[in-house]
Amino acid sequence: MSEPVDAGGFRAEVAAWFAEAAPVKGSAEDFSAIHIVSAMTDEDFRRREARAMVVTRAWQRTLHAGGWAGRSWPQEYGGGGQPEWQAHAIAEEQTRYGVSTKMLAIALEMVPPVLLEHGTVEQCRAHLPVIVRGDEAWCQLLSEPDAGSDLTNVRALATSASDGWRVTGQKVWTSGAVSADYALLLARTDRSKPGRDGLSCFALDMRQPGVRVRPLRQMSGGYHFNEVFLDDAVVPESALIGTLGGGFAVLRTMLSSERAAIGGGTSARSAAQLRTMAKEVGRAAEPIVRQDLVRAHTREWLLDMVMSRAASIPAGGPIIKLLYSEHARLSADAALEILGASALIAEHPMSEPWLDRFLFAPGLRLGGGTDEIQRNTIAERGLGLPREPRSV
Repeated sequence: MSEPVDAGGFRAEVAAWFAEAAPVKGSAEDFSAIHIVSAMTDEDFRRREARAMVVTRAWQRTLHAGGWAGRSWPQEYGGGGQPEWQAHAIAEEQTRYGVSTKMLAIALEMVPPVLLEHGTVEQCRAHLPVIVRGDEAWCQLLSEPDAGSDLTNVRALATSASDGWRVTGQKVWTSGAVSADYALLLARTDRSKPGRDGLSCFALDMRQPGVRVRPLRQMSGGYHFNEVFLDDAVVPESALIGTLGGGFAVLRTMLSSERAAIGGGTSARSAAQLRTMAKEVGRAAEPIVRQDLVRAHTREWLLDMVMSRAASIPAGGPIIKLLYSEHARLSADAALEILGASALIAEHPMSEPWLDRFLFAPGLRLGGGTDEIQRNTIAERGLGLPREPRSV
């Protein structure tokens, strides 16, 4: 994406604002990893996640007040109506500081492309201005116990009713369900049509009696994922996104945005933190440690380069997501090696955030589609290779 001649002036303006308003990465005010919540109990997790949401919303409101939030969104939906390159410049500058909007990632990065491409004017007006202010959080209700990476097997049933639909079923591996106000829901509206043809997409109100959320404890001590049980949850007619039975087209837009958004996660900006930690433990000058630091910076640079060109790269989203999950895993591995015996102490102030990342890394290889799914997508859509034969 080419930038106009005045791009340098705009970037300088953005940089000056962030230098004034945002905490330095690695400082005591750094909240770039606030969304990585670990806890010993369900209750403690809910309390910590609620605090993380408060901090995230406060920062999003600061961005909005500064005129930087939703920079390229249409003005009629609360955005700035400016060219896309300005939004990219703002996002790039934000990664240099100790801030995060990941608690609102689905609302900010996945819902807008879905609504702008498939939603109605009324849906865009109802949700996008609220989202851009940080006042509405979303999650995705996609995967199910018997429909993990293959979403054509979704069984959650949306039955037609006088006021819209009633949905019954179970979803799993849902990020952010505890804090979400709404969900992008994929449900089956026609049992007679197998696979993707009978699926539809809805905006589901998560704050209703027919929705029950149960957090799933992970080995990291976090509850990032949740089970969601739907028992005659109400979906009004106005909440259908796209066409009835056209849910898979909406899903493609959703997943493309999700994979690119995952690639911009906190662990994708871990190289500077890794270097700082190595200096603090007095190992930054060791040859092997220096190699680890250089590798981390190289991976991060490559990820940034691919992200800046994602729109013009076939299967750009899956490529970014694959690079990110690998970078997160390798950086966490390197951190624990540098920390040495200190990495075995869970309460150690320097090791705790890296232990969280290390134990969460396997989940990154699943979220947004497994690494294997990404490689298949890259092969088929990016390289034009034939699909693997399916067993009968």
